[in-house]
Amino acid sequence: MLTSDNICFKIKRKISLFEGVIMEKGKKGKYQRTTTFLQKKLMIESYLETHNITKSCNRAGVSINTFRRWYSRYLKSGLEGIKNPKSHVNKHLGKIDKKYKNRVIELKKEHPLWGRRTIAFLIRNENNGKNIISPSGVQKVLEKADLWGNKS
Repeated sequence: MLTSDNICFKIKRKISLFEGVIMEKGKKGKYQRTTTFLQKKLMIESYLETHNITKSCNRAGVSINTFRRWYSRYLKSGLEGIKNPKSHVNKHLGKIDKKYKNRVIELKKEHPLWGRRTIAFLIRNENNGKNIISPSGVQKVLEKADLWGNKS
């Protein structure tokens, strides 16, 4: 027998479709899929109509933190600002200045028993506590210079 409670429960679990945006009501998890452009647009349009962040986020199926991130981008650049996600690529990844590479090699040759952490710590102290190179970076430099590994 169908009761009003059963109907409400079934309605809450159904998947709603709004302008091509698929959202599942009541589904929560640690990791959610990436927010689509249509969700972002719906969220912002809904907020501009209602001026209620919670209702807008619930309607679009996103969190309030997501709203804050995308709304600030919308204010800066309009709809163009929310079309593409921000790039998280670090363009200087793995580039170590040549003078620090030479310093790592020099320290290893002077002190063959020192490890990567000791060398990284020493270089950091030489540069007023600024992290110049990580222990794994030291190891990579030493591997390229054939100064790392077992010497059997």
